[in-house]
Amino acid sequence: MIFPANVRIVLVQPESSGNVGSVARAMQTMGLCDLRLVAPVCDPLADEAYLLAHSASEVIRNVRVVPTLAEALADTVFSVGTSRRTRRVGYPIFTPEEIAQQMCQRPGNQPTAIVFGRESSGLDNSELALCSIHSTIPCATENHSLNLAQAVQVYCYALYQSSLTPLDREYRWRLATHSEMEHFYAHLQQMLEAGGTKPATTMEKYLARCRRVISRMPLESRDVHLLHKLLKRVVRGITLDEQPQDQR
Repeated sequence: MIFPANVRIVLVQPESSGNVGSVARAMQTMGLCDLRLVAPVCDPLADEAYLLAHSASEVIRNVRVVPTLAEALADTVFSVGTSRRTRRVGYPIFTPEEIAQQMCQRPGNQPTAIVFGRESSGLDNSELALCSIHSTIPCATENHSLNLAQAVQVYCYALYQSSLTPLDREYRWRLATHSEMEHFYAHLQQMLEAGGTKPATTMEKYLARCRRVISRMPLESRDVHLLHKLLKRVVRGITLDEQPQDQR
């Protein structure tokens, strides 16, 4: 498996079928598919779960239910316990971005996990103790608490961002070719002539000035296609204006 696909999302005793479905959707959008539920209180296969999973129904169908957190983590080599509360035990607390970096940098592609607690009370101390490290999502207010699916989305997004290479982050330009641009300039000249444009010098020099402006922009093929459509509408409007009133 390739990061972040080797990351497992574990929900401990989820209480809402809708949240299970929303978590599945959040996972799939960021390239994750391994969802484990520990002793769920809700029915993870309820209609509400599939409804909120939207196109991520496959994640719901393949969900694995286990009786204990220890079993959910049995084959993992690294796990993260999430909590919104600061505990007295002096564990270092990492942000989702720091968690993603640590997971990305771990050697091999063996299973790792991020563990989320109950909607009403989160993870207890004994469950957090089973995890390798702890994490929280920094918030602006003291009494903060994200919805379970929202919290999962934050971590999944951080994982996906850490998996991208500099090349992945670059926009893939599909620049218009020379031929496409020349076809556009010919179309532009046609529109100008149809509209009765009378340059101060010559049409050739006028078009050269247009080229000077337009060539500064890195136009893609789809941009040129849009400009063609605009020119066609302008020409159609000019033709309509030239027709007698009874022929319109």
